[in-house]
Amino acid sequence: MGDIETFAGDLQTFASTALVTSEADTLRNYAVDGILPRFVVTPTNVEQVGHIVALANQHGLSLLARGGGSRMSVGGLPEQIDVLLETNRLTRILEHEAPDLTCHVEAGLTMAALQARLAQKGQWLALDPPDAAQATIGGLLASNASGPKRLRYGSARDLVIGLHVVQANGELSRSGGRVVKNVAGYDLNKLYIGSLGTLGIIVDANFKLHPLPIAERTLLLTFTNAGDAMHMVIALLGSLLTPSAIELIDSGAASDMSDFFGVHLPTNGYTLAVNFEGGAVTIDRQLDETRQLARKHAALMVDDLAGESQSHFWEAIREHTQGSVTCKVAILVSQVAPYLQTVEQVCRRHDLEAAILAHAGNGILFIELRPSDATPRLIEAIAELRSYAKEARGSLIVERCPVDLKRRINVWGEPGSDFFLMQRLKNQFDPNGTFVKGRFVGGL
Repeated sequence: MGDIETFAGDLQTFASTALVTSEADTLRNYAVDGILPRFVVTPTNVEQVGHIVALANQHGLSLLARGGGSRMSVGGLPEQIDVLLETNRLTRILEHEAPDLTCHVEAGLTMAALQARLAQKGQWLALDPPDAAQATIGGLLASNASGPKRLRYGSARDLVIGLHVVQANGELSRSGGRVVKNVAGYDLNKLYIGSLGTLGIIVDANFKLHPLPIAERTLLLTFTNAGDAMHMVIALLGSLLTPSAIELIDSGAASDMSDFFGVHLPTNGYTLAVNFEGGAVTIDRQLDETRQLARKHAALMVDDLAGESQSHFWEAIREHTQGSVTCKVAILVSQVAPYLQTVEQVCRRHDLEAAILAHAGNGILFIELRPSDATPRLIEAIAELRSYAKEARGSLIVERCPVDLKRRINVWGEPGSDFFLMQRLKNQFDPNGTFVKGRFVGGL
């Protein structure tokens, strides 16, 4: 165990304006899966982040970064948290080059605050994750969070063009650059994004932006079974149509959206939500062609959403991906329908219920399992669903679950054959193990 008292004293010298607390009641608000940090430190600038990380490294302390806290449940159980470094005072927009469609922002800025500023120039960062009002840029990048519109715009890895990262020794390093056409050197951005802060702490980022769409509308279709719905999805993907999002909603999720969000959808069969963006004429044409395609695939037309009702619908979709026990499955689009049948069979076998949303065009499923306290049954069901996902050339991770369940399962699954490369990278980037272990794949 590191020298926490000396660390606290050194903080007064090297980061005197940082907020520091070790008060027990406050620390409980920062617990990660029941593990309390010994200190919470909130720096006021990037230089202080470097000093704090360097001090933790020198004194043999473990350190974990936190933004808004909306994604702290992702990952395995942390081994120990000596220092929790909170980034929510790093909120500056350093540059917004509207003519170049780029921006440079600090990691503690919330997604909602950034989008509001960009909207003043008719632009946006094309990420639509849940909890935009709470989630910070750094947390979203560290967890590679995204939303339904990744179908059109991709994930954070596709939108980041440069990062500043504090390494384990406290030094500040840059990856990428400030312009979109930056192609020189290794693409280290993709290494940091999604690594849960195990290789370094992202302190600011450069993004490529998109113009705000002139208009958007969403067509809701219903199908009696998943097979017909996914045949429609495959037909859409193979056509000249350009949907921004295609979301599949099962009956369990439809019931939830009615009960908790006031969004009323058919609760028998499956609903397919197809979103289009662009000019009004273009959207009308694409909706007409989608309706024609839907009739060929046994679809019923339910509604055509626009304005506030559409915004509320997609907000409910994003928030529903955060259930008490939520598994995230990534499989081939062609395997989604049979996998949904498998989920139904597994749940029936273990006396569980499921509510499922899927980014159907990407093959990403969010499966909420209930009841959340049926730990033994959940353990068996998750193991089976992971096995079936692997057979379908996919993967399953448990994004959210109670601590008792997390102690008894591997949320990531068994590491793959490339795990030795991940270990070598971790040892190279963080040789002293300064960044908290246990949360990432294989306990890294």
